[in-house]
Amino acid sequence: MGITLHNNDSGKPVDLTRRKLLTGIAASAGAAGLTAACGSSSDGTGDAGSTPRLQTLPPPDQSGIDHIIVVMMENRSFDHYFGWVPGANGKQSGLSFIDTAGNPQSTHDLAPNFQNCTLADPDHSYEGGRAQFNNGKMDGFLQTQPNKDTFPIGYYTADSLPFFKGVVENWTLCDRYFCGILGPTQPNRYYMHAGQTNKKDNTTNHFTLPTVWDALKSVGRTGRYYYGDLAGWALVSVEFSGHNPGAGNILPFSQFLTDAKNGNLADVSYVDPSMLGEGAGTSNDDHPLADIRKGQAFLNSVYDAVRQSPQWDKTLLIINYDEWGGFFDHVPPPIAPVTFEEFQATGNDGRLGFRVPCMAIGPRARRNHVEKNQFDPNSILNMIAWRFGFAPLGARGATSLNFAQALDFSTPPDTSPAPAFTVPDDPSFGQSCSSQMQAAQATMAPERYAEVERRHAEHLEEWQGLVQAALDAGYVPPAE
Repeated sequence: MGITLHNNDSGKPVDLTRRKLLTGIAASAGAAGLTAACGSSSDGTGDAGSTPRLQTLPPPDQSGIDHIIVVMMENRSFDHYFGWVPGANGKQSGLSFIDTAGNPQSTHDLAPNFQNCTLADPDHSYEGGRAQFNNGKMDGFLQTQPNKDTFPIGYYTADSLPFFKGVVENWTLCDRYFCGILGPTQPNRYYMHAGQTNKKDNTTNHFTLPTVWDALKSVGRTGRYYYGDLAGWALVSVEFSGHNPGAGNILPFSQFLTDAKNGNLADVSYVDPSMLGEGAGTSNDDHPLADIRKGQAFLNSVYDAVRQSPQWDKTLLIINYDEWGGFFDHVPPPIAPVTFEEFQATGNDGRLGFRVPCMAIGPRARRNHVEKNQFDPNSILNMIAWRFGFAPLGARGATSLNFAQALDFSTPPDTSPAPAFTVPDDPSFGQSCSSQMQAAQATMAPERYAEVERRHAEHLEEWQGLVQAALDAGYVPPAE
């Protein structure tokens, strides 16, 4: 039996049982999705994983999970951040990519440069992603970058990522988690909220299909969205208007810290970092040209709030990334089904995005574990649907593996105190890139300087335009 939802503003019914899959997107949409769930590519281009290692899940209300928190960072690939992890399917040093002049360039450690202010933000558009994919060869990451700019094939190791080093040593890292669409930020954030998208770029839009917030309300469950700055507030307030958690549940990050401390977490919480400063390098979301040390400190603050919460014993914290950000990865993403509505609006071919970091933290998470099953944002939504009793969202309810399969239900939850990590946080982290760009202008070719500046400004203008649209429409952010 399907569940009928109601638009949280108008009361208009939204039927979650409507599942029109695109026929013929691969050999068949159903076959593509089934293959994706089984951890191998439907078209022979993927790094085929093994058959999923499935466990029998407990009744949802006996899972030991009453609170699910999802933190979505920005724009880093798996190999770029986690290619160093023992036992994971990662690669970093020793790889070579051809640049636009036809010359081979080697992968390299970016440290001690944690910001890279004078390099171009790597291309992570729908079209750019396909050039990098290059029919499964995974060798086009410098073909979308200004010549001699090798930022996309740089990487970081454990020494540069103290929070992630702690996670790898103590919790679960997924090495086969793909983003929802081979495209930029906002369509992938749509996937995290709804399991589908109605756009494939970052233009301001209005999303009219069912979301996780609609679904939670339909079964009497609670959901809150916490934003790091007005970029996230505007995205959820305006673009998900009528399908968001409601104005009273769209709250600043400071309120998340308070709610976690007071044992007042919702059934489902989404937490976003600050994003408005991406172009200037002052954000903490990891989107270039952010200082990655600020991202590590932000994530550690979320982790500390959750592990010290009185609700820790029944909480699952998931950290993932919206998309790959134009950075190299060696595993070709497979095909997955899309809804008719999504294909009609976007023409999306169903290609999942490149692998991105994804971690599970909590008493039900496996300790010091690399999870090999394949997942994507719909996997997380399928777990939320399983736990709280509503119909899956989007076209991948039967094809994206329930993220609960990454957890440990064979033993009682491990509620022992979670370890603290030593993660530095300093006011000097994440200074504006303007002075570095001014200094570099004298030595950079004018056309290259102009392209770097254009890419720096692009996302800043997108987020600022969305915030202005929200303010012009009369939306008022909550007081801090």
